Formats: sequence, structure tokens, C-alpha cells
Amino acid sequence: MAPGWVSLVPAGVEVRFDYTGRSEHLFAHFRPEPSGDALTVPVVRDAGAAAAGISDLMRAAIAASPGGSARPAAEVWAALWRVAQLPEPVAGRVHHSAVSSAIAHIEANLARPIAVPDVARAAGVSHNHLTRLFRAETGTSVVGWIRQRRMARARHLLTATTMRIPAVAATVGFTDLQAFNKACRRELGSSPRAIRAGA
Repeated sequence: MAPGWVSLVPAGVEVRFDYTGRSEHLFAHFRPEPSGDALTVPVVRDAGAAAAGISDLMRAAIAASPGGSARPAAEVWAALWRVAQLPEPVAGRVHHSAVSSAIAHIEANLARPIAVPDVARAAGVSHNHLTRLFRAETGTSVVGWIRQRRMARARHLLTATTMRIPAVAATVGFTDLQAFNKACRRELGSSPRAIRAGA
């Protein structure tokens, strides 16, 4: 294991980590209930530019625990969701570092307003250059990617957690519940309540 790598270890499996020198290891033990669509992810992988955001979520879970609230579990679920959504490496293809940085910035800020110039600044390139790179790498615009990621996370939180709908909306960047309802109907085909009931 190297800095920036993440691992998911099934229960009952013995794991040994060998470190040279001091190393920080953030971890959580959890037992998820089977629900929603199954995802297959590598056991160990390099989180790349997303590593810092995943670490921040784990630290937030640690800071909130124990406290008797649902926040630690929500932070761990958010970290797991990020791990599950890490892009698969494509053989022979190296993704542009600016696009990786942009995606990591978006993932870390889904709960906040996200402007494309801010994403470009975080990626270290101009707005126009990021726009061209992003479409070439992902097939969609930066704004389209943000919308897709917000709705994908919303669907996950509605179907796999018991977070209240206003909390789900806030977690994916909607301060207006009516706007969140409209976005769910437009992008996911149903209201948040119906999506949760259908899970």
C-alpha cells in the first residue's frame, strides 16, 4: 500500500500492511445491508486525485464519532460511494491530470455551488482548455458531469440510506427542496419519495 491507495476488505479476511516509516491509516468497520444495485470494485486501488477528499470524509466520520448521530455513518457511506465511483484504469490510456483533478474537485464539493471557472482553477488550467479536455476525456461537459454526479449520489443516498430527503438534497448541492424534486423527476424519472419507495 502507498499513500493515496484505498482498500475494501471483506469480513474475516486477514490483511497485513507493511509500511516503511510513519504512515497514516484511516479505516472503518461496517456491515452494510444488501440493498440497491450491486457494484463490483477492486479490493485495492490507487485513489489518485480523489484520495484527499476520501481522507477528509473519513476524518469527518472520526471527528463525529461517537456522538449518537447518523453523521459518522453518512460520512463513511459518502467515502464508500466515492471509492465505488473511482474511474477504472483503461489499459494503454493515461487520463489528463487536469481532468482527474477537476473530477476530484467536483466530487469533493457536490454539496456546494460549483462554478466551472473554480473547477478550472482547481485543475490548474484555463476555463476553455478544461472544457475541451473534459469533453474529449468524458464525452460530456463539466456542467453535465456535475449534474450526473449529483443525481447519481442522490439516487444512492435515497435507495441505500435512511437520510431524510432534505438532507439528501443538501448533500448534493440543493438548498431548495422544490428544485431537488424537479431535478429528480427530470434526471431520474421520479420524485425523491418515489425513488426511495421503489428501492
